[in-house]
Amino acid sequence: MQYRLIAIDLDGTLLCSQGRVSAENRAALHAAHEAGAIIVPCTGRGWRESRDAIESVPDCELGVFNTGAMVCALRSGDTRDRVAFDPGLAGELVKLMSRHDEAVLLYTDAAATGFDYVVTGRSRPTEKTVWWFDQCGLRWTVQERLDSQVLDHVVRVGAIARVQQAERVVGQLRGSFGDEVEAFSFEALQDPGATEPTHIVECFVRGVTKWRGIEWIAERYGIRDRQIAVIGDQINDVPMFQRAGCAVAMGNAIPAIKSAAHYHTLNNDEHGVAHAITKMLEGSW
Repeated sequence: MQYRLIAIDLDGTLLCSQGRVSAENRAALHAAHEAGAIIVPCTGRGWRESRDAIESVPDCELGVFNTGAMVCALRSGDTRDRVAFDPGLAGELVKLMSRHDEAVLLYTDAAATGFDYVVTGRSRPTEKTVWWFDQCGLRWTVQERLDSQVLDHVVRVGAIARVQQAERVVGQLRGSFGDEVEAFSFEALQDPGATEPTHIVECFVRGVTKWRGIEWIAERYGIRDRQIAVIGDQINDVPMFQRAGCAVAMGNAIPAIKSAAHYHTLNNDEHGVAHAITKMLEGSW
């Protein structure tokens, strides 16, 4: 195995369309670990939102969460590294996003605030948002006026919105804070009763990407970029595809990921992660 670290996205990659890790994928991850690779789940989700998937994956110690804003111990959720907003900037972002109809969702370092999410803005959380909070067993609260303890520990500012509105919000964030933030949107996971697709809008401190978290882990093991393989499918995977020694796009990946990849594998319902790791173990990739 020429790759010492394999970073793997969760939704649309390691997880099938039913949100599970297949036996084939689990076996491949274990084989890679036995061959000397460090396996790193690398996701836009927070730690608590990822627990079910993490428990299905053996041999992992650290994970990259919140699109690289946090590195956490997989079993305990303890924060090992994080990048939080300046409180003043976080407040300005909330003001801008509060102009829209959807509630503003602040992901915070729960070790400091006691909550995974603080909901603020002019609106209450939607049924879709509450469904997700309940599905994952998240700790959350509503604050119309944010206290300083929250603003000191915000790692992500986001919202769930209709597609066109999400695109407008991202444009405004980039226009107003372009040199200070990373902002993008992508399709949200749908609850069983969804009637139309919605998008998640996410905003992070400038420079926060999945690659930032991967690099933080790699440096501690003396691993070079060319010794890192990554597997993903979505827009927030692009930075790690641009830097890794081996970048593998899922069969269900968006065009931007497929064009940035060194290799393409099967889709997430066909055990694409297992297929990719088998190719790496064989030395074909």
